[in-house]
Amino acid sequence: MKISKTTLDILKNFATINTNILVREGSVLGTISAQKNIFARATVGEQFPREFAVYDLNALLQLLTLDADQEVDFGDKSLKITKDTGEFEFFYADPSIIVAAPDKTIPVEPKIQFDLAASEIQTILKAAAIVQAPVLSFKGDGSTVTAIVSDPTTPGSNSYKRKVGETDKTFNAMIDVERVKIIQEGFKVTINQKFIHLESTARPLAYWLAVNPSSTI
Repeated sequence: MKISKTTLDILKNFATINTNILVREGSVLGTISAQKNIFARATVGEQFPREFAVYDLNALLQLLTLDADQEVDFGDKSLKITKDTGEFEFFYADPSIIVAAPDKTIPVEPKIQFDLAASEIQTILKAAAIVQAPVLSFKGDGSTVTAIVSDPTTPGSNSYKRKVGETDKTFNAMIDVERVKIIQEGFKVTINQKFIHLESTARPLAYWLAVNPSSTI
């Protein structure tokens, strides 16, 4: 089978969350960070014929992207990547050493919801890098949802604010910027006491990002 660029891009993003992955039989890919505070799940166009574990996902991605239109065959102990007369053999890892994502979604109560456009996400993350802000907050004041990147522990630190939605609730959901390891596209955002859930508006892709304990929701 061939693996599409769309799926490879998802796997590249997942590798930033965790460099190992358990790929299950079927079309659903999932990953979870070692600290278990980032969870991502996507449905892709390929049907993987078997379950297999990868310890170094970045190494596998380098092989898969070395040439275009490579064929991938999944054996019992390894996968083979072939193109013309060349062949890579990549051996599976022991699943017991992999931090595997749960094989299910995590329900999120739709207590607070709003949409984020891809351009808004890109601007917010660029602003966080410019002002060197460690924390992203989504703050509701009973009428407006504002995204804020700042350092809440340092009075007078540089910050950036942007109105991103409307709400009738008061809350402050905070997350470390370094935890926002997402593909930058449009999302429907749902917030509850434990997670900021981002569901892509373009495809079956979602993230669950654990909020900081100092959040008030």
